[in-house]
Amino acid sequence: MAKTPAAEIRNIALAGHAGSGKTMLAEALLLRGKAVTRLGSIAEGTTAGDYEKEEKQYGYSLSAAVTRARMPKAEIVIVDTPGQSEFQGGMITGLSACDLAVLCVNAARGVELMTRKAWDWADHYGLPRFVAVARADQENVNLAEIIAQLRAAFGKKIVPFVAADGEGGSFKGVCPVLGAGGDPALRQEIVDCALEADEALMEKYLEAGQLDAADLEGLLPKAIREGKLAPLFILAAEKDLGVAELADAIAAWGPSPLEARPQAAPPDRPGEAEPLEPSEAGPFLARVFKVTSDAHVGKLCYLRVLTGRLEAKAQAILGSTGKPERINQLLRPHGDRREEVPEACAGDIVVVPKTEALRLGDTLHTAGMGRFPAPMPLPSPMCGLAVAPKARGDEQKLGTNMHRLADEDATFVFTRDEYTGEQLIRGMGTVHLDVMLARLRSRYGMEVLTSPPRIPYLETITRPAEGSYRHKKQTGGSGQFAEVHLRLKPAERGAGFEFVDAIVGGVISGPFIPSVEKGVRKGMEKGPVAGFPVVDLAVELFFGKEHPVDSKDIAFQIAGEMGFKEIVAQAKPVLLEPIVNMEIIFPGRYFGDISGDISSRRGRPTGTDQLGDMQVLRAQAPLAEVSDYSSTIKAITQGEGFFSMSLSHYEPVPGNIAGHVVAKLREAEAK
Repeated sequence: MAKTPAAEIRNIALAGHAGSGKTMLAEALLLRGKAVTRLGSIAEGTTAGDYEKEEKQYGYSLSAAVTRARMPKAEIVIVDTPGQSEFQGGMITGLSACDLAVLCVNAARGVELMTRKAWDWADHYGLPRFVAVARADQENVNLAEIIAQLRAAFGKKIVPFVAADGEGGSFKGVCPVLGAGGDPALRQEIVDCALEADEALMEKYLEAGQLDAADLEGLLPKAIREGKLAPLFILAAEKDLGVAELADAIAAWGPSPLEARPQAAPPDRPGEAEPLEPSEAGPFLARVFKVTSDAHVGKLCYLRVLTGRLEAKAQAILGSTGKPERINQLLRPHGDRREEVPEACAGDIVVVPKTEALRLGDTLHTAGMGRFPAPMPLPSPMCGLAVAPKARGDEQKLGTNMHRLADEDATFVFTRDEYTGEQLIRGMGTVHLDVMLARLRSRYGMEVLTSPPRIPYLETITRPAEGSYRHKKQTGGSGQFAEVHLRLKPAERGAGFEFVDAIVGGVISGPFIPSVEKGVRKGMEKGPVAGFPVVDLAVELFFGKEHPVDSKDIAFQIAGEMGFKEIVAQAKPVLLEPIVNMEIIFPGRYFGDISGDISSRRGRPTGTDQLGDMQVLRAQAPLAEVSDYSSTIKAITQGEGFFSMSLSHYEPVPGNIAGHVVAKLREAEAK
């Protein structure tokens, strides 16, 4: 296949809520460009983009899929992004690889949660937008109402470029506004928005009272690029109605990679971002926006080339390490098929196989590149499970394979909790975690046992205490002897641990003092309340005794550990629980339900705000009470709400609740 000039490439991201028609629009574009011979079916699992086993099983996109269609005037490279909120990471990374966002809206449902998220992320990347009101042939469609809703949510820059011939079951197609017989009122709206991008033409228009077709045609790409205008199209993809008008508009007015202006900044001055000037000459820069694996090929990294060119079998510098990487092969993707190409140039989306060092978000560049795109700010995963291998001895295999899955999805995390010792997976929701565990089974043949994560409680003391401990052991030969006197004092929350050497007169030799501290630290690993680590205290070693023959390192370690355990029990120890900051975003009509639910979970509201027509509630709550909040908010808001959560601090568990917590922990340990 001949290489397409960069000026003829249109990299577009289809983004929007699940069920908004993205995948079928991609299919219709592919059919129109003769990239496929027939329209695929989501129900039958035959679409070009949703080719992974789990996508066919669930019936929707789980990651950004790249396909391409050659139209008469342009090659449209389609990045079909996920619409489920739990898989929004794929939408965010997919948008980063494109120059135009096509926001898809279900004609029967209007503006939904991921419609707003997609619009906001397109804003974040500075992408121009088209709006595609899809599935206009459904029953109960009111197009005027949907258009009004879109303009109320995102502004009057959204202007219809087509007028519908009917709606719902009577939808027969569209008539272009700028064509002969187009709606003059809508044409005027297009002109008014477009003129905001060019003061000279604005003056010409004010003087002449009109704008000729040639001036308008030349002005539209600039107005769209600058975000002054977001053309709206109406279509029914499965019937090929309105698809040609959208495809022609993308080719005529959508930005090419040479007209796009990705932002980049020096690595040490991220605030100094400026637009890159993409060209095929000069230094090479590309970013990884998708990572996946193939049963036959192995790891596959999808790159968007921002500027410059790279030949296969050449070297490029990996941004995260600063070390050169040899790129043995370059592939042009189309769904699950890939074609080898000799080089990648500005605007190209290519796949690099078998390069283990590359990670999602990494850059590749040549020497002389001094600016780089900002990291992709992905949401933090909020839903967790504790995992353990079903088969004995598979611990290392589990870690290796989980890290491989985490390499592909930055919103999936595999860690070990430093306090509970559990291996944890975290994702954006229960379905997200189910999908990742299904991939673990299908790709690597691994089964795991899952359970809710243990809450990482801590313990501390609330009053001073002191005492002594003597360790003496005689076993026939050389014995063990150590005596320590310790004083415990509470410290401020978050202060951690301080060991104070207050020995005077050399009653304990200098080399044994670190041994006492080592023993105390070991004693702190399991507190007296429920066996959780003890924090936020100072331990002072102020006196002791030693024996000239029997005193040794291990003796003072044991004395320090056992002495601490005896004395800490006298210092009125309490259980500490993690408190998290929450930011919950949801339609305002659910405010009473959300705030009431948070209060019932011992949460404390800390502020409210408005985000468009969405309500924002900020609160602090115990992690133990909101660890299942991913499913709760989905149930309360019918899937329209979302939240973020981060650790704030630790607080003592109220006495009436601490008893129940300890009893449940003891019960679990006894099983």
